[in-house]
Parts: sequence; C-alpha cells; structure tokens
Amino acid sequence: MASIMSESSITSLTRRSTCGGGLLATRSYDLPFHVGALAIILGVSTLACAFPLVAVKFPALCIPANLLFVVRHFGTGVLIATAFVHLLPTAFISLTDPCLPSLWNERYPAMAGAISLAAVFLITVIEMVFSHGRSVCSLSPAFDPHVALEHGPEKDISPDCEQIADRGRRVNSTGQQLQRLIDANVTIDRTEMVPYKTIRKDIPVDFVPFAEIVDALTEQDSVHRGKSKQKNAVLQCLLLELSILFHSVFIGMALSVEVDDAFVVLLIAIAFHQAFEGLALGSRISSLSWSDGSVKPWLMALAYGCTTPIGQAIGLATHSLYDPDSETGLLVVGIMNAISSGLLIFTALVDLLAEDFLSDQSWHVLRGRRRCMACFLVFLGASGMSLVGAWT
Repeated sequence: MASIMSESSITSLTRRSTCGGGLLATRSYDLPFHVGALAIILGVSTLACAFPLVAVKFPALCIPANLLFVVRHFGTGVLIATAFVHLLPTAFISLTDPCLPSLWNERYPAMAGAISLAAVFLITVIEMVFSHGRSVCSLSPAFDPHVALEHGPEKDISPDCEQIADRGRRVNSTGQQLQRLIDANVTIDRTEMVPYKTIRKDIPVDFVPFAEIVDALTEQDSVHRGKSKQKNAVLQCLLLELSILFHSVFIGMALSVEVDDAFVVLLIAIAFHQAFEGLALGSRISSLSWSDGSVKPWLMALAYGCTTPIGQAIGLATHSLYDPDSETGLLVVGIMNAISSGLLIFTALVDLLAEDFLSDQSWHVLRGRRRCMACFLVFLGASGMSLVGAWT
C-alpha cells in the first residue's frame, strides 16, 4: 500500500514538474510587434468606451439616438456572453488543469463554480448595504397622520418598522378618510408623486392641514428617492466596471506571452472583445446623470481603456518569467476569472437584463416592436461574443 501511494505521489510530482517550465525561452519573441499590439488595444478599448460618452456630451455631432439604443442592448448581450462563455469556462479549465494539486482537479473540481458563487453573494451583500431601499422605513411614517400632525413636515420622522405596522392596524376616523383618498383611482408615478390636495377636490376642511403636511413630506421623499436611485446606479456601474477590469489585466498578460500565429489570432479576437465590451460599458456610463463638467465618466472610460494595455505591459516586462501554464499562473488566472464571472453574471443579469426588460419602468420605455428589437440585439450581442470566445 505504501509503495502504491509513493508511486502515485511521484507520478503526480513528475506530471506537475513538466507544466510550464521555460518553454517561453525557446520561442522567438517579436518585441516591436507586441508593443504595436499594446498601442492597438489601447486605442480600440479607449475609443470604444468613450464613444457613447462623446455621443451624449456633444449632440452637435448628430449621432443618431437609435445608435445608442443599439449599442446599449447589444452590449448587454456581450457582457452576458463574456461571463458565461469566456470567463467561467476559462476558470474551470485553469483550475482543473492536471498541473495543479489534487484538491483542484480531483477532490473538488467544482472549485471555480464555488468561487463564482461566492462572488455573486458578495456583490449581493454590497448592493444590499448601499441600496436606497434601506431608508424606506424612515420615510413611510410620514404618511401616518398621528406622527405628521404631531411633529409637522419640518421634522425628521423615523420610528421603527414595528411601530409603523402597529399603527397601520389601528382604525380611526382620520385613517378612514386617508383610506378613502388612497382608494381614489389615481396613478402616481414612483418618483413624481401627485400631491394629495390635487387627488380630490372635496377634502374635508379639517383634513386640509394633514394633506399639506403629507404633500411636504411626499416632496421630501421624492427628492430622497431620486438621489438614492442615482447613487445606486453609480454603484452598479462601478461594480460592472470592476468585474470587467479584473480579467482585462490577465487578458493583456496572456496576449503578451503569445508568439507567432497564435499571437495574431488572439490579437484580432481580443480587439473585437475589447471593442464590444467597451461599447457596452460606455453605454451604461453615459446613461447615468452626471453633473456638468464631471470628469468621472471620462476617468472610468480611461480606466477601461488602460487596463488591458497595463496587463500587456506587465507581460512584456516579464515574458521570459511569466508562464500562464505554470501552477502559479493557472491558479491566479483561474481564481480571478472565477471571481470576475460571478460579479459579471450578477451585474449583467440582475442590474442590466432584468432592469431593461422585467422592471415596471421598462414597460413604459420598451413596447411592441421596440421591445422585440431590443431582445434581438441582446441575442445578437451574446451570439457575437460567443463566437469571439472561441478564439480567446
């Protein structure tokens, strides 16, 4: 038994020792060609991400609005395919490579999926912590007549949720009058609420003070929701960019250590990859409401444009040392791709796809043929990126 275990260990060590190990030194490396590739990827990435920002910032260019519509939904499909077709399979391939210890490829080959799942949970917690919905309980009591009449609209009213529930179960004349107002057939937009006094003209005289208080608090609620929604949208966009930047560095490093025909094929594929992904990210950045003169969207576009070239520069400097087929290279690339896939899966499906097609607001924006066209563009983007994934 001991001899069998010893032979198995020797075989495993021998197999792992042959992984990677100086193959780069035996291959011809065209340094000027790789430097040129860095400039190409820098230009393609930056221009693709900045294009939607330029279109919005400079309307005099007369870029058709339909073009931004196409870029937005085509880009959503690109990001979904990037997560499922490029990042997650690559993570599984890297982390189940025979060069790695048995923990990764024999005892628990699902490690890449587990890491990706952990990233999904992580981004869920982050969005939950920073969600504007956390302040709902502090604003809802404004509609309680007891609290409103006692403190007035200038007070910050924030009792706990249990008190709100208890008061909601009480029945009194003021509550019945309020219920009759709510039962009126009125459509109230989520962010632009109609004042109570305009809902019905026959408000009892003794109810007018309460209606004025509710109007003031409703306006305060609307302003708060608008600011919170903007902050949440910026957070989602930052998380989206973070999930993209993670793997972009390793894409650049992988490109810089390739040579000969494989390098040319990979360069073309990554150029398309960066263009599609840059347009997708840029369209999301441009859709946010930035203050006049803000440099944040341009910095985000520049960060995306520079990340892959930074990876290429690292690869150029260490091309004789870094081997993506070594044990360290496989672990680093596999783990980072698994994390990136989890972040991108959540962001692409929940924050982009579900928001664009399943939210209540989406049915006001996308209807009929326009919704069908948007669905087709998502499918087209996912299909195109899936094809590109065959070469990356």
